[in-house]
Amino acid sequence: MANARAPKQWQLTKGETINSFENFRQNLLYTLALDPNFAPFLSDDITWAKKTSTLPTRGFTDDDEHVPAARHLTAIQKSHTLDMMLGQIANFCSVISRNSIIKQSMSLNDIWQKIRQHFGF
Repeated sequence: MANARAPKQWQLTKGETINSFENFRQNLLYTLALDPNFAPFLSDDITWAKKTSTLPTRGFTDDDEHVPAARHLTAIQKSHTLDMMLGQIANFCSVISRNSIIKQSMSLNDIWQKIRQHFGF
């Protein structure tokens, strides 16, 4: 069976339509889902806190002893992985402030809503 691949991810431009934004969003989600490290953050119901100096781990906690050692993550590791994922989103979405995505977002839905508001959708 051939490997399914998403089209190469593209940058959002100033002239997006709701349709082109949805194409962008779906392609980006597919691309991010290819990295298993990002999977825990791709669910619609996953939220996190804004990244601040007093809350650098965004409210994440270390995994407990019930999580197998091979998959055990600390709060710092979870926050770092989320930062990497948010950085990837910000790389393709230069029409929105990078800080707005990386430090101020609290969910993927929050990011999508900021983009929709930017374009007036």
